[in-house]
Amino acid sequence: MKDRQYENRAEAGRILMIAPDGCDVTGDGSAEKPFRTPERARDEIRAMEALPEGGVTVFFRAGEYNLEKTFVLTPEDSGREGAPIVWAAYPGEEVSLVSKEPVTGWRRLTAAEKAGDLFGMSGEAREAVWVAEIPVGRRFHDLYENGVRLPNSRMILSDDWQHTWPKVRATPGDFGPEGLRGRFDPGVLDGLDGWEDAEIRMLTAIWWNVNAVLGGIDAEGRTAFIRSGLTVFYPGSMENGREYNLMNTPKYLTRGEWCVDSARGRVYYWPEKGGNPNDSVLFAPGLRELWRFQGDEEAQGWRRQVRHVALRGLRFLYTDRVPEDELDPGWLTRNGENPDGMIYMQGVDSCAVEDCALGYSGSQGIVLDHYAGNCSVTGCEIAHASSGGIYITGYGPGAVDVNRHHRIAGNHIHHAGLDYMHSCAVQIFGSGDNVLEYNYFHDLPYAAVSVIGMIWTHMRGGPDAIDTQNAYGQKQTMYNARWNEIDRSAVKDYLSALPYQHSGRNVTRYNICDNYMQVLRDGGALYAWCSGRDKVWRHNCGYRAFTDDWGVRAIHIDDWEGFNTIEENLFHASGATDNSQTNGTRGGRGDGERTDLDVWDDTLGDNVWKRNVITADALPAGYAALRAEIREKAGGWLSVLPGGDAADGGGDWGRE
Repeated sequence: MKDRQYENRAEAGRILMIAPDGCDVTGDGSAEKPFRTPERARDEIRAMEALPEGGVTVFFRAGEYNLEKTFVLTPEDSGREGAPIVWAAYPGEEVSLVSKEPVTGWRRLTAAEKAGDLFGMSGEAREAVWVAEIPVGRRFHDLYENGVRLPNSRMILSDDWQHTWPKVRATPGDFGPEGLRGRFDPGVLDGLDGWEDAEIRMLTAIWWNVNAVLGGIDAEGRTAFIRSGLTVFYPGSMENGREYNLMNTPKYLTRGEWCVDSARGRVYYWPEKGGNPNDSVLFAPGLRELWRFQGDEEAQGWRRQVRHVALRGLRFLYTDRVPEDELDPGWLTRNGENPDGMIYMQGVDSCAVEDCALGYSGSQGIVLDHYAGNCSVTGCEIAHASSGGIYITGYGPGAVDVNRHHRIAGNHIHHAGLDYMHSCAVQIFGSGDNVLEYNYFHDLPYAAVSVIGMIWTHMRGGPDAIDTQNAYGQKQTMYNARWNEIDRSAVKDYLSALPYQHSGRNVTRYNICDNYMQVLRDGGALYAWCSGRDKVWRHNCGYRAFTDDWGVRAIHIDDWEGFNTIEENLFHASGATDNSQTNGTRGGRGDGERTDLDVWDDTLGDNVWKRNVITADALPAGYAALRAEIREKAGGWLSVLPGGDAADGGGDWGRE
């Protein structure tokens, strides 16, 4: 498959060079006098009277490019068919596009500082901690030492939310304009009055979490306001409490951790081995997006898109995320994830990301949002993302169907969902006719591939019928439904809602999914929920080595799902027969032509379940051969980021 990626690539009509030691003033883009920034190369292309035959290739020479602002391409930066604009690493050279803001000048606390108010910081921490000054108001969510992500201060050191995390409680009446007023156990908030940089990592359901900003702390009253724009709170589920961990406070700072105080312009760090942080390189990411494709959107009538542009062989590293109390109200926040991206593509057609590595994103790796067609992501590695790998989202349910025909192939996506645990390797909402094939997905907190839509009862009932909301009681961004285009009176069941869903005809085939569902519950390696019709899930395989299988299935065709063809998928997964098929007891009975896979409605339509095998003990027949076939067709997977050393698709799964 990798060989086929390079077919029909025309020789560039013109080549421009960028180098870390180049000059935008005296450079002319030649090998001898390269430019220094991509902006200068972009301006050079814009100044051309016409694109040359074969297009333009812009080569980055080896080195690191620390971007001060997001690099943006617009429709005027487009190529054309047969004459693309390609932004690429020079052959054989390593190129990294990064966002780094150094954190320097570390010192010990003074005696007066140790004796002062440090928001509950322990005596041991006061003696061991180092502090650096940063601009007041600077708030970031990750800190790196020599390129390694450091753990943020946590109240509970374990990630085992089921057994070790405490619970915060609230009532439906506690949602309001200041956020959700949560009630905490005695002592939890002591010393934190006035601290405004805490985040609460909270399970709003066994399949969702938020990283909400915690403000208005009242230690004596044991309350604080949970502030999040994510629409994944069930108002009625809070009275018995939801599991949480408190993040980024001096009170719970321990060895190896850090926290930031944006109000006073400080960062505290307790080195794991007691060393001097001035002897290391510490930095925080500055940008939320490194590269943006921005074409015309609905307000411009989708007149012009960014077309025939490719990124090739580049590394994209280190971005931040927006706090949840500052989420863009126009964003779709359907699934408890941060919908921003390291590479953000909106208003694009026939664009490609090829053989690139994307690591340490503060949100998604790559986003194909709203208007996007005929794009491809091939041969890439995406890892260590705060959210997911590839996020494909059209518009909400309605009449507009303008996100289609993408190919996601030969990618290696792993260790995603570091902060937003519902995140998937690939997630699709409101986008159809896509093909996902020959990818290797592994080490994921939730699903590998998720295709989702909108519950028809919510569509029929309108915004008030939506059963989740954000911390302020608002519901619209759950689906971003286009209510003026929906004839709600005609939506009487799942079938009549299908014309408004646009996630049909997606084909997921020949993918390896290993160690999925490592943290959350009520999901599977392959997952579908209330989405469009005529989806195909065929010849996928994988293993899951984990002892706790409550709420976990290999293939999870969830609520109101019809017209799925599910054939010849082979999984070796811990657990018993319930580690397969469906949301309940009705599905997956034999190899009949038709099975109703959903417990909610027997009239959903035909779901075909054929020759799928999910075993807990012996490997399914043909399992090793299928893995080998996928690996061979993929031609191997890019593996340059930590944790990707199983990129041969082998893994510790045994042999036939």
